[in-house]
Amino acid sequence: VIARAPASPALNLSAIDPRLLKNLPLGLRVVLRWDADNTDMDLHVLEPSGEEAMFAHALTEQGGKMSADVTGGYGPEEYALRDPLPGVYRVRAKFFGHRQQTVANTTTVQAQVSTQFGTPQQQDQLLTLRLNGAGQMVDIGSVSVDAPTQKP
Repeated sequence: VIARAPASPALNLSAIDPRLLKNLPLGLRVVLRWDADNTDMDLHVLEPSGEEAMFAHALTEQGGKMSADVTGGYGPEEYALRDPLPGVYRVRAKFFGHRQQTVANTTTVQAQVSTQFGTPQQQDQLLTLRLNGAGQMVDIGSVSVDAPTQKP
């Protein structure tokens, strides 16, 4: 939040411990959340190399990191990558199951995809999808990451 705020004397950070002010930017960040309690959704991110990050494969060769598996509640699950390789990253979700007694067996999932997270250049997109049943694996969307520009 501080990295994206415009420089201003009105931004007073004196009450914040300086050890907490270090910015940790990410080239790509995906956060999955859902609208049903006691539900197990699994975030999957398919990298351009073909490697798939998920709870059972939490670290990828290029440095992608998947958070712990959230098996109840509303999430979130997160995929983070500091220096993404250029290409298309596919965001997927698996409706693993739920422990609810409900009439409707649907859950809405939302993925927030951020590029250049934690920098003034951060761009966000929200991808939302309604899932109809346990065991369903769906493509929520994708994001294309360009090659970084060379610094002079």
